[in-house]
Amino acid sequence: MVGHVEQWSRYSDLKLVECVLNGQTEAYSELVHRHQSTIFQMTLNWTGSSDDADDLAQMVFLKAFRSLHLFQGKAQFSTWLYRICMNGCYDWSKARKRWEKEGVYDTWWAQLSADDVLFGHEIATDQWVIDRELQEALNNALQCIAPEFRTVIVLREVNGLSYDEIGEVVGCEEGTVKSRLFRARAQLRKLLGPVRKEWQAA
Repeated sequence: MVGHVEQWSRYSDLKLVECVLNGQTEAYSELVHRHQSTIFQMTLNWTGSSDDADDLAQMVFLKAFRSLHLFQGKAQFSTWLYRICMNGCYDWSKARKRWEKEGVYDTWWAQLSADDVLFGHEIATDQWVIDRELQEALNNALQCIAPEFRTVIVLREVNGLSYDEIGEVVGCEEGTVKSRLFRARAQLRKLLGPVRKEWQAA
């Protein structure tokens, strides 16, 4: 069994896709293994709930498996998978509005440097935000940001994608990506103005 796993681990994503399409469906488990952490983080960042994130991540991989024959290899497999994930997140948000009116969610902002993302200062990426009040404020602000702005922030700050890569995922030009990031950060700065003063004084 170990040897079998090692066999798949030597293959590129594109080769694994080819194997799955040729009937070796067990190769898909390697693709899941490689990308499950990132996809789960993306869904967690979007939903704020580990249970919802886990369910959504599973649906993403199921959708990707069923749609694998549509993957043309023009972009990286990860980019194609991110696109499916973000579409799934949008669908989740639409469904959520129908069955849930209120709730408290943890936030992916807790894993970022707030000053670096929101206020333009250069701070090491391992200086995580640990203050619970700030986390809640960031989460509340994030919920006020339009989905298209939240998407580019997640892809840029969490997944570390380039502007060009984000454009491939969301289907827009690099200039539009930069514009959305600028507007998202500006909105967050405005929403978090009072919290910023407290955070800087801490």
